[in-house]
Amino acid sequence: MPLDLADVVKSVKSQLKEILPTSHAKVKPDHAQTYCTTCSAISIKQLLRDGLPQSEAVPIGLLLDIMKRSDRCILCRLISTLIRRRWHLDDHPNVDLDGIECSMSARDCGTLDPRLKDRKRCHRLCIHWSNCPSEILNAMVASSTHPSLEIQLLEEDAHKFSRRRDLHGRKVNNMVDVGLIKTWIHLCESEHGDSCESVWWRAEGESLPQFVRMVDVVQMSLVHAPPNCRYVALSYVWGGPGDHYWTTIANATVRGRPSGLDESILPATILDSIHLVRQLGERYLWIDALCIIQDSDEDKADQIHIMDLIYSKATFTVFAAGGDSARAGLPGMSAGTRTPEQHVQVVQGLHLALPLPTLREVIKQSYWNTRGWTFQELVLSRRRIFFTKEQVYFECVKDIWCEDVVGESKTLEWTRTPLRHNGVGMFLRSSTSGHWQLRGYVDTATTYSQRNLTQESDIIAAMTALTNAMSKGYEPPGRNPKDAFRFSMYGLFPSADSA
Repeated sequence: MPLDLADVVKSVKSQLKEILPTSHAKVKPDHAQTYCTTCSAISIKQLLRDGLPQSEAVPIGLLLDIMKRSDRCILCRLISTLIRRRWHLDDHPNVDLDGIECSMSARDCGTLDPRLKDRKRCHRLCIHWSNCPSEILNAMVASSTHPSLEIQLLEEDAHKFSRRRDLHGRKVNNMVDVGLIKTWIHLCESEHGDSCESVWWRAEGESLPQFVRMVDVVQMSLVHAPPNCRYVALSYVWGGPGDHYWTTIANATVRGRPSGLDESILPATILDSIHLVRQLGERYLWIDALCIIQDSDEDKADQIHIMDLIYSKATFTVFAAGGDSARAGLPGMSAGTRTPEQHVQVVQGLHLALPLPTLREVIKQSYWNTRGWTFQELVLSRRRIFFTKEQVYFECVKDIWCEDVVGESKTLEWTRTPLRHNGVGMFLRSSTSGHWQLRGYVDTATTYSQRNLTQESDIIAAMTALTNAMSKGYEPPGRNPKDAFRFSMYGLFPSADSA
């Protein structure tokens, strides 16, 4: 009798409710669990120790059979959960999964030290499938979901293989580890050099104008940016009017005094960002709603035209990508604001976990990614700290780090990690190639035009900082800087007479 997919998925979901512990929960030991005949014959420790190429992958049966066995086999349950999440099966309850054969292999997932031999490198289990329904593949492409199906070993069991903790999984708690974020910032600043420090379109030594304000998170006041000060910028979604907390002509003077900025009226995202900056040991924070006088057209115009300078000079930018308004907060900064869906399970005495989605996937699916103003804030930032519902990610020109993988390294030139090439990217890079400039501008304009603005009249203003930066980069010697972008477009789109 053929299996009813809807009943199978329903059964699996009911089982998952009982076995999806958050990282703060106690993980059930596997001696209380059972295994099916197929999984009993597989040595997970041997696979992770020796590796096994895909060409020699161990057959584990039909996907529908694996899902059916998940109510009594702990490994089948883990695999079912992995495929359900990665293939977004909850969004496709009627998809035909009949005839899909699965197998398991193991491979090293990279290294932070090129001197390590293969057997000393971290390995992951890989699940392979014979075919995948077209609607699932199309959905994965649309959401930038990585096609690989992997299961990682947690860092506490690395010693069982005489291996370092490098690239093993790391438990993600309900509260963010701010100390880990400090480590990321320090590593980038101390090891990446000019790659993550200088900006090609900005003149050396260029400073913020005197009219730029900062939130002094120590004195809780608005101050004019001290010369060459170190500061943090915030990128977030407003999600509607906020005139009760905006800086206006009426309250600007009061906010310029110590303790003049009332924390009690600030929305969660802004308040969490202030607390984060304090905990990171920084002092100055730039937030548009507070640092721009919102009912002054003159002040707005002045600030909008130097936004390229503001975001590119920031030591790093905090991206609040976990909600749809300024009230959403930074997930994990306050108690009860996040519950990571990190499935950790003990299998054959080993702590195995399903990797959380990549940064690219999370941002692609976020509301923050749909908004117009946030686009140039992303492209112009040198170092990025993303707060999402899943976890916190760090991205710079040279590397990507996150909470659920031990990926921090000083040997960047030689590392190969599962995080590399799975970031947002889109750093504004320099090139003398006219073809690249054309491609870069067209790609940038196309991506930006797909985003939404509350006020359509902002379509030019929300792109001004980016075009300013591109203008400076394309500026020909001896020309008026204001004409630079127009000149570069003329050079890239020659007239018919010059063809």
